[in-house]
Amino acid sequence: MNRTPDEIRLATLTTHPRPSASRPAFTIVLPTSPQVPTPNREFLLQTPTEGISHIATVAKLAGWDVKIHDLRLGEKLEDACRDSAARGGVVAMPTFIDSYPDNLAVLNQVKKLNPQITTLLGGALISSLPEPLIAALKPDYAILGEGEAALLDLLDHIEAGKKPEEARYINGLGLWLDGTTQFTSPRTQLMDLDVLPIPDLSLFPGVQKNPFIPELGLTTSRGCYGRCSFCFLNMRKLSYKSPERFELEIAELTSKHGTGYFYINDLTFTSDLERTSRICDVLKKYGITWSCSTRVEKINPELLAYMHTCGCRDIWYGVESVDQTVLDLADKMTRVEEIEYAVAETVKAGIKVMANLIVGLPGESVASLRKMMDFCRRSEVIPTSIKYLTPFPGTRIYDMAVEQGFISDHINYLETLAQRKVNDVNDSIINLTELPESELRSAFEELMNIRRERLKNF
Repeated sequence: MNRTPDEIRLATLTTHPRPSASRPAFTIVLPTSPQVPTPNREFLLQTPTEGISHIATVAKLAGWDVKIHDLRLGEKLEDACRDSAARGGVVAMPTFIDSYPDNLAVLNQVKKLNPQITTLLGGALISSLPEPLIAALKPDYAILGEGEAALLDLLDHIEAGKKPEEARYINGLGLWLDGTTQFTSPRTQLMDLDVLPIPDLSLFPGVQKNPFIPELGLTTSRGCYGRCSFCFLNMRKLSYKSPERFELEIAELTSKHGTGYFYINDLTFTSDLERTSRICDVLKKYGITWSCSTRVEKINPELLAYMHTCGCRDIWYGVESVDQTVLDLADKMTRVEEIEYAVAETVKAGIKVMANLIVGLPGESVASLRKMMDFCRRSEVIPTSIKYLTPFPGTRIYDMAVEQGFISDHINYLETLAQRKVNDVNDSIINLTELPESELRSAFEELMNIRRERLKNF
């Protein structure tokens, strides 16, 4: 594969990091999350996040003085803002579905304390809803889509003393200029993930206090071939780390941090069966216990048996619904028969089945809800992640909710998203079905009862 200029620059940075004698500060503030932890994935709300790990490591290799404030671990927002403002340079924040209140508070406070500071936003939320978010938060720069290559260009730009209005040549940016949101040309997605540096987790304050990370999330790929109506997807193509690059990362993480369990957070871990098998080889070699996420339609019994041999404990399937009409309306590209087959074969291989379920997709009916509950009762699936349909920015479901008048103000809606919770029967509902809300809540409660029963024996 011929590497793009972005890929060449990132690969070169890994092997030839820049000197750091005179570089300014690059401070990341990682926001809190009100989410109720999903069973067996609670650690993901405290351990290093992969996206921030990559951004912090790229900035460090580019020679900048990197520091992370992790509000998830109890640090006060006001303290993080004071230190960030005092350090100067660049203050960067990721944007998540539930992070808008923290994003607003941090950007406002650091600018008030130090008007000369440069603010930077990136991540899934601002990439999915850039115009209203940039107008509301007014960062100096927003990176849209993948951040690593754009960050390199942007840091060079800032270090040279250039202003946001001079950044139009940098692909992949959103800018707040002259009271309007402006965009540069989109940046091409990285297809060779081997060029990414292995993340330096010692940059996280929690790891500085205790380098031992027994459980950790990571990915071996980016993107998905699916186009589900409810799923926001900033990377349209599937790109991969090679098994060889993956092994280098596993070797470092197990050696430095003693990690013995990984949650592989690929959207579709089994998209390439031969490559999946080679990834399993690596996990087996290092004696790792692990879990993964994937879709149901590319399931092979022989591979499942090998995954179990290589330490796979459970698979998180994006089931969502077991009614064909509902699945088709959601553009799942999945047949109910494929769900049934995947679950049965996974259980047969000795692997636990963890199901992601959505209550209230368009087309939902009393019959479709009953199918979901009956399926969970008669199969050995564990309905681990249960949620009411949530319209995420950047999805067709979001556009539908706007068109039907459920969302009239983007920013007000983002404030409500900060309070949404998975596995909470009392969570708010945007009802895009013809069912009364009471039917949705009743089905949700029954699914939660099944989950409680199954988790007793997990």
